[in-house]
Amino acid sequence: MKLRIENWIDKNHFSEDTIMLFDDATVCYKAGANRAALLFSYLAFMTVLKERIISGTRPSLFPESKWNGIISKLLNEDTWEKAVFDAVKTREGRNQNKIRDRDPIFDISESLRDDIEYWKNRRNDCAHYKDNIIDHSHVESFWTFIESNLSKITLEGGMTTLINKIKNHFNPTLTPAGTDITPLVQEIESSVDKTKYKDFWEIFLDTGDFFFDLSSHRLEFINRSLEINKDIVNKSAIQHIKKHKHYLKQFLSQYPDKILRFNLTEGEVRNLWTTDLADYNTHILTVYSSLLRNNLIPQNDIDEANKRVIKPARRYSVNDNDHLVLLTNNFLSTFKSEILNNSNFIGFKSYLWVNDRADLISEIIKKYPADLDILNKLAQHYNQSYNSDFLIERFEWMLDTDKHKLLEYQTIIANNNIVIPNILQKYFN
Repeated sequence: MKLRIENWIDKNHFSEDTIMLFDDATVCYKAGANRAALLFSYLAFMTVLKERIISGTRPSLFPESKWNGIISKLLNEDTWEKAVFDAVKTREGRNQNKIRDRDPIFDISESLRDDIEYWKNRRNDCAHYKDNIIDHSHVESFWTFIESNLSKITLEGGMTTLINKIKNHFNPTLTPAGTDITPLVQEIESSVDKTKYKDFWEIFLDTGDFFFDLSSHRLEFINRSLEINKDIVNKSAIQHIKKHKHYLKQFLSQYPDKILRFNLTEGEVRNLWTTDLADYNTHILTVYSSLLRNNLIPQNDIDEANKRVIKPARRYSVNDNDHLVLLTNNFLSTFKSEILNNSNFIGFKSYLWVNDRADLISEIIKKYPADLDILNKLAQHYNQSYNSDFLIERFEWMLDTDKHKLLEYQTIIANNNIVIPNILQKYFN
């Protein structure tokens, strides 16, 4: 069976030199040669950093002459390892006015620099056979350290590197559409320092310099992060989305099942259904159903909430699960009181008001059982001289495609001696 580190190596695209060093490390580890295993692992780690410097771009505030000197040392087999370690330890420089005048080579935290120095000292224990004990736990700990931190140690910083990877992922000229985003989502924890999660999400959500339209891709990325990452990773994303209502609208419209992740207070929930949902367009009832499903609306407020959300609603485009939630929360009764019994349904220019709600009305008729009240109101509306053309256009879709529903209405008509207006007769016969 493969070691965990071997599976991790397989998932990364290391150079041949690096893979050979890791292979030697795992062979030594399995043979119980822990000092050799740790030494080869350290050399593999430093080789990756060496290659990143050589193939990278000089930081803008780093002297070109010094940069060329570092590259020269990295290309020398006798000096490269020390040159890499010195590069890791190179910090930003500031002049006497405390203005930054030199970039670090690796934009990493001080604690990470100290950790690398610790492992360099353990490397020396191995190479010079010092008295300190080196056993399998040291090797495993170093492998864990590499897995957790290698992606953070880049010339521009792990966070910037990850942002660039995400851009490339959603660039159709670089990455095929449909490529799984999960590996990049998983990189947040290992690439971004915990103190910079907030910065990462703000840059990801707010930066406008993406070369391609990422609005839907951003939503996909956030949703996947909520599904697989720890709360500490997602906390800043949730806070930032809640802070900007247009972000919350976009996300909940696409992923209403994640509504509990936002830990909405009672006041925030009430504000959502009394005010904000009116701007959710075709997603009003989908998000509202999620509120009801998760018991976020007090039972005593549901009647008021139904009336609030049906006023701006123009569609009943909900799935079967959402429909069942609305059905069990008396939404049909609200439809009758607020739409069918509205003074605008019958009377002067009522056809304009009904036209505007033709989709909502027809979709509810399609979803709910045949109903006497609905039939009577339709009859009243179409007995008028001026009635809704938009709604009548939808009758064929409502009834001709649902023979069972048609039979139910025909039974209601027969049992109640309802006279159907001429314009509707061909749909109910």
